[in-house]
Amino acid sequence: MLEQPNSQEPGSDRLSELFAAYRAALPDPEPSPAFTPGLWEKIEARRSFAYSLRRLARGLITAAAAVCLLMGLYLSRPEPPYYTYLEVLAAEQPPEGLADAEIVLAVHDRNP
Repeated sequence: MLEQPNSQEPGSDRLSELFAAYRAALPDPEPSPAFTPGLWEKIEARRSFAYSLRRLARGLITAAAAVCLLMGLYLSRPEPPYYTYLEVLAAEQPPEGLADAEIVLAVHDRNP
């Protein structure tokens, strides 16, 4: 707390009077019965916003992980054995039944 000024110092009486006038002008406020509940409402409002933001972030992280997992599974599928339309035709039909048999044979011989 404040020490009481020594009465032998010059101006100490004047300083004590100023402090007394200040305390009289601005008394300590008495908390009302609604002070603590109001304070907790403000704390909970801030906490609920932070909690909502945290839940949203966790949901987004979970969704991103699921998308990455699905993409990994999709990309790890074995590739189809055929790459061009001519290779598919060459595998399904004998070359003598096609109009472009020479082209199909050339493509098939080039890709073992």
